[in-house]
Amino acid sequence: MQRQEAISPQAAELEPEIRRRAQAAARHVTPVQAANLFNGVVEAERTEAFEDLSAAEQLEQDLHERYPRYFEAADAVRDTEAKADLPRFRAWRREQHRLAREADSWSAGNAGRIRAAGGILLAAVVLTRPFGLISADVFYTAGLAAAALLVLGTQLLKKRRSPLWNGAFADPRLASLYVWGYASGVAAVALIRTREPDAGEWETAMRQMEAMWERRNRRSTLWAEEDYTGIRYTSA
Repeated sequence: MQRQEAISPQAAELEPEIRRRAQAAARHVTPVQAANLFNGVVEAERTEAFEDLSAAEQLEQDLHERYPRYFEAADAVRDTEAKADLPRFRAWRREQHRLAREADSWSAGNAGRIRAAGGILLAAVVLTRPFGLISADVFYTAGLAAAALLVLGTQLLKKRRSPLWNGAFADPRLASLYVWGYASGVAAVALIRTREPDAGEWETAMRQMEAMWERRNRRSTLWAEEDYTGIRYTSA
């Protein structure tokens, strides 16, 4: 797999093993676990005190500065693997929206499609009129229909109730980066433990990173109403 940017020779030596460990973890993450991780990290950012967040960030930064080649390799793994895995997360977004449509009424569930149809019709009317392909009556009628669909779609969007419309996979690229970012970071930590004699001095920082990865197994309290168990696509 090609890297988007060149990394140092020292990091390149570590990259294959970090990639192997990260793949072993991230490729088996289920949609529920990925959503738990994403929501859990966001929840921590919103609920924890600023001082605690700053201290945690500083601790992680210090760890990165102590072992830069490990985390340079981990970042390279994150970037390439998150991009390669994007189809899986896009599939999960489609499944997430399917569940949202099933939870809402048919009209609310298809509000986006109704509004899109109005936009397409309006564009077609505007583009064909200058060439004389449609009469004035057709132009007027089609324009009214397009406007009606746009207004209807917009109103129906406001009636959506399912929290899954804006769930964890609303931005599949970001969700993929979260999963692969923490998986590769934990893989780097595991390698540090086995190869660096002073690793014990950084146990607190390493456990902090591992604790974030463990959030995949706990449901967020802020988004407890989001249920991803119905997502059917789970394989890498």
